[in-house]
Amino acid sequence: MIYWVWLQCALGAGNNRYHRIISKFSTAKALYEASSIKRIDAKIFSKREIERMIATPLSKAEEVLKLCEREGIRVITPNSPCYPNCLKNIAIPPYALYVKGDFPNFNETPAICIVGTRAVSEYGYKCAYSLSGRLSMGGFIIVSGGAIGSDTAAHLGAMLTGGKTVALLAHGFGVSYLNKNEKLREDIVRSGGCLITEFPPNTPVTKQAFHVRNRLMSALTVGTVVVEAPFGSGSLITAANATEQGKDVFVIPGQPGLENYEGSNELLRDGAKPVLQLEDIFSEYTYRLGDKISIDRAMAKPLPSYRLYVENTEKSLKKEKKPPYKLKEATDVNWVKKENNEIIKKILPENLSKNAKMLYNQLDKQIFTCDDLLSPAFDSKAIISALGELELFGFIKSLPGGRYSLK
Repeated sequence: MIYWVWLQCALGAGNNRYHRIISKFSTAKALYEASSIKRIDAKIFSKREIERMIATPLSKAEEVLKLCEREGIRVITPNSPCYPNCLKNIAIPPYALYVKGDFPNFNETPAICIVGTRAVSEYGYKCAYSLSGRLSMGGFIIVSGGAIGSDTAAHLGAMLTGGKTVALLAHGFGVSYLNKNEKLREDIVRSGGCLITEFPPNTPVTKQAFHVRNRLMSALTVGTVVVEAPFGSGSLITAANATEQGKDVFVIPGQPGLENYEGSNELLRDGAKPVLQLEDIFSEYTYRLGDKISIDRAMAKPLPSYRLYVENTEKSLKKEKKPPYKLKEATDVNWVKKENNEIIKKILPENLSKNAKMLYNQLDKQIFTCDDLLSPAFDSKAIISALGELELFGFIKSLPGGRYSLK
């Protein structure tokens, strides 16, 4: 372990020499013990990299490991039994991972990445939360970047439904960054999830660090879902990494012309898979993953509300005199009231399926059950599918006792 940490200290996170080091030296220890001549003869390092290896003593790695032990940080390297196989197969595997919390068995349990803009609309936030919650209940680990907005919704969806969620950080532990989400990060660990970073403790945030981090988010997962992404969004980098790694890219389609969807809709034009209902994701993996995932389990119970968690967090931030977390108002949903004044409905976006639109349009009361919707046009399977889609996009919500309510 110490030699991989030494190598990371010498060459930095995101260095792309892993596969050639294994080919030429077999282990990091062998590289450490090799002479400068052997390192030069290997023809895999630049002059600067060789100088940095010479200038980095093993005691530097010892200091990092001692600090990690003191702070309760677990260190995972390529020779660790729990090092994920999926990381060994990418172009740039990490030399070391630093972990707080319960590191999942990525070799046995499938994970999916959910990302999007920090300035997410309320509609996008609900989509990310609902999708995450359902995927989590269906057997997936939820991976995201720990930021405000879309990432927060994704983490909460898994956490509040009792699932595992993992936040990938773009800095080392001990660095103060995104204080608004400090409680969320702590709760992720408390709930059985974990925080992961490739950066040694006290490594500050840099612009390049997000590129280094994002490749791991896609690498640890079978696919990446983009919720809302304007041009220039970091979530587009994660999607690009997923494509390069041969992973699936899914997109929740958005109304054309809205800034928050310009980047994500571009992904659809480039071949990403649209998510119009929960089955659009589960159908991609049911054959490959077997009983590790189940859409029936995903839909077995109502989703809890995230509102209480957000409200408590806002109160805590105000008490600590930090700016409260607020959701950006939705810009793509208009509210209309029926003439009989009995219920309030939303104008449906074009990207909903035909069945979901038909079912929504026939709803004539605020609270209803599946049995209320049975008709010659809709059997129970079609109803469950349409209701799942409407819940995913934030038009209805689940209630106890198999009931639903318009939102």
